[in-house]
Amino acid sequence: MQTLTINQNAGRGFGALLSSAAQQASVTAVSLSGDCETARNHRFYLASIAKDAWIPRVVTITQDGSTLGVVYAKERKIAGIATGLFYADATLDAMVVARPENRERVFEDAVRQLVNRRGFRGLRILAPPKGYEDSAIERILASVRLDVRRTRIENHSVLELASSYELFLAGLGQRTRRNFRYYRRRFESAGAYVPAVSLAEFQSVAMRMLKQPVVGAQPSRVDRALRMLSAAGRPILVGLRRHDGEFLSIVGGWYELDRAVVIFQMNNEREHPQSSLSLVARGYLIEALIAQGVRRLLFWAGAGAPLDRYCHFLPTTRIHLDAPGWVWRTLRGAAARASVFLPRRLAGFASWIEPGVMQTEDSEIG
Repeated sequence: MQTLTINQNAGRGFGALLSSAAQQASVTAVSLSGDCETARNHRFYLASIAKDAWIPRVVTITQDGSTLGVVYAKERKIAGIATGLFYADATLDAMVVARPENRERVFEDAVRQLVNRRGFRGLRILAPPKGYEDSAIERILASVRLDVRRTRIENHSVLELASSYELFLAGLGQRTRRNFRYYRRRFESAGAYVPAVSLAEFQSVAMRMLKQPVVGAQPSRVDRALRMLSAAGRPILVGLRRHDGEFLSIVGGWYELDRAVVIFQMNNEREHPQSSLSLVARGYLIEALIAQGVRRLLFWAGAGAPLDRYCHFLPTTRIHLDAPGWVWRTLRGAAARASVFLPRRLAGFASWIEPGVMQTEDSEIG
């Protein structure tokens, strides 16, 4: 018999993890192995949680003392109080840590635990269209009464890289290609690209830039990104540095599977508005990645101009599973209607509660 347990021992400072009574089910016994190392580890998951808005929730599926898999989620909190609203992102293959043959069953069992949890209001899952998640959710809906809604959203974007930097440039529009070349030549007279910044120096530069009116300086997002970079197994930490030693731009991310991921960039473009620092830094990074044989670059929550014209969004479906009941349905409907009139940030959160007119959002609202 399979025992489903939910770990209650989070790292200190990260909040309590989900607790629930164990269930029993029949499933083939397979232990978690090194085959799952490509998924983000527990430390990286905890680093990705914005502690002021979310509570980590980890569902561990075990059988006879052997771990079959782990599902990473989080629960929204408001004023420190858990809301019963859960979120999980399966688009980057990081939500479920299990051997391939066990992932669907582990996912299904974990979702059942969440939706049957006392105080459950809703679960939001970002998943690839027509993935195993859909099949598992259909089986859950056959036995559990839930409101369900699916919407297509745009979140992470991917830039396909060529076999050489010149071929990459050739694939751009004439104006964008000219800007890549022009602004790099202009920067080369004032500074140099740093292909490997130490984590300590990267963090120090970010903290200094955070005190200045620079592009990308949002304290909560900077803190979260730095924690994720410090937990990444193969981080990317690069920058643009003037000859006098001052950093003008830093870019952070990591390598995973067959691609590189960029999650963080800060540029001192307020003091250097004519330098196009973002474009220059990305050009150097793209050239370096191509030289290493990397052929895909993923921009977390989108690339921005001008590269967004050459990217495609990862196909993503946001699945809403909600507890039935007229009170919660009424509140969700009110949130959807209000999203039309709210500022973009609040509209994104309202749309997260109930899909409204806004379908593009960051992977973490709040």
